[in-house]
Amino acid sequence: MGYAFGLLVIVSFIFKPLLVPDETRYLAVAWEMWREGNFLVPKLNGEFYTHKPPFLFWLMHLGWSVFGVNSWWPRLLAPLALLLNAFLLRRLGGKLFPDRPELGSRASLLFLGTFFPVLFMTQIMFDLWVVAWVLLGLTALVDAHKGSSLVRTSFMASLALGLGIVCKGPVLLLYLLPPALAARHWSDASKRVFLTGMFGLLGGAALALAWAIPAGIAGGEAYREAIFWGQTAGRMKDSFDHARPIWWYLPLLPLMLYPWIWWRNSYLGWGAVRRQDGWLLRLTLWAVVPQLLVFSVISGKQPHYLLPLFPMLLVALSRKLDGEASPAREGQPNKLRDFPWTMVFPGILALALMTAWLWWSEEKRPDWAQPLGMILPGVFLLIHTWKAHMENRAEGIPVLPLAFQTPFLVCGILWALGFGFKEAYDIRPVSALAAELETDQRPMAFYGSEYAGQFHFHGRLSQPLSNPHNERDLIAWLDANPDGVLFQVIRRGAEDHPYGYSRTLHRLPLEFGSRRIQLWDAAALRAVLADRGH
Repeated sequence: MGYAFGLLVIVSFIFKPLLVPDETRYLAVAWEMWREGNFLVPKLNGEFYTHKPPFLFWLMHLGWSVFGVNSWWPRLLAPLALLLNAFLLRRLGGKLFPDRPELGSRASLLFLGTFFPVLFMTQIMFDLWVVAWVLLGLTALVDAHKGSSLVRTSFMASLALGLGIVCKGPVLLLYLLPPALAARHWSDASKRVFLTGMFGLLGGAALALAWAIPAGIAGGEAYREAIFWGQTAGRMKDSFDHARPIWWYLPLLPLMLYPWIWWRNSYLGWGAVRRQDGWLLRLTLWAVVPQLLVFSVISGKQPHYLLPLFPMLLVALSRKLDGEASPAREGQPNKLRDFPWTMVFPGILALALMTAWLWWSEEKRPDWAQPLGMILPGVFLLIHTWKAHMENRAEGIPVLPLAFQTPFLVCGILWALGFGFKEAYDIRPVSALAAELETDQRPMAFYGSEYAGQFHFHGRLSQPLSNPHNERDLIAWLDANPDGVLFQVIRRGAEDHPYGYSRTLHRLPLEFGSRRIQLWDAAALRAVLADRGH
């Protein structure tokens, strides 16, 4: 598997741009902290950044202190987190069933072969690191269940909760507290498990407060309110950016858990597990179901919020597969009966949907989306499913070849998108222009939407951009900065653009899907507005 993931890292570096707004935003926050020498309170565009704690930014700074400021080190953090997750999951499986060490290895392999963790390995995100701290916390609870000392398990739980909160916020409590509070339903050492959770909560809170209190003092009242309240209760009441219906996660699960959710071996034979190791299924229930329900109820939803739920599901699946025989082992294999028909469906569906979109929506299709390249991942799914079946129908359960399929599938998707995708979403040209303008000491503003630091890291900008949000603020900025330059995001080909195109300072060949960035000379734009009576 190491070669497959090494190839995926190389392919993602070659073909995948840093995506706007999330990846460029996180790099901008890390850059601003680094440039100011401020490692306590994250900042974005000159203002305190309240949406994420600083753990991931600290990891970026750690690499930059050794290798200098670069983009490749932050991009390596997610693959490193995935490897750490695989190690911790193998260790968790080994602790659950010490007499069957292959169970932990298989669980780790199942995780490395699941589509969503592998997909997010190519992105600069927090969530694979969250998975690591959830795994550490679950290991502490399992150790308590197995009889380890309360001091040891409480320390592990404190470390998991503390680092997890500094990584993603108090949401870590949602992942780990339900299995601790419900210990009597799955553990015969429920008191020790419960106390591990409670002492871990106290120790984790103390560890997180060691950062949060000084940061809250430095950031002021608004920052304190945001980090202590806004990112928890605020999400329960209103969504910041991602308001979606209660059922939104359900249709995504067949994609998130590919290929295992499409595999018939994932569904057969659970009765034996319930009879022999029912406690494991109850632990899995408390580590997955309450969290899924809460994430479904709250207004703000993102697919990666569910990533920390995958490890326990895959541990349970690994236990279910333990010692299980394929029907092909007994007698002559039945090719028609044994073929994994359900696993063919994703390939056929991908081919059908992509073909329909590419040929029926040609005029709306981005230039980089070429039909032949886009259907290749579907073809790959069909061919590899057949190959995995043919090679393993007589040897039992084809976990390894199916797990291999996923990193190669993501490689195929990135390769199919091609260089056109990277060029279309590459923010570096406009960032370089912003750096030139800053060197010339020309004031800059970003108009039309919230500025998310898109230009700051690649341009190594040292000054914030103004961000007028309406025409009145825009006019005030133009009057105050007649020598300034305005960045504006518009829809590609929009004929009803309010200021027209004739007097733009510069039109860059930069498109974000259906959008383009234009630059206005402040004096020229003020003249346009004056002609309109403003």
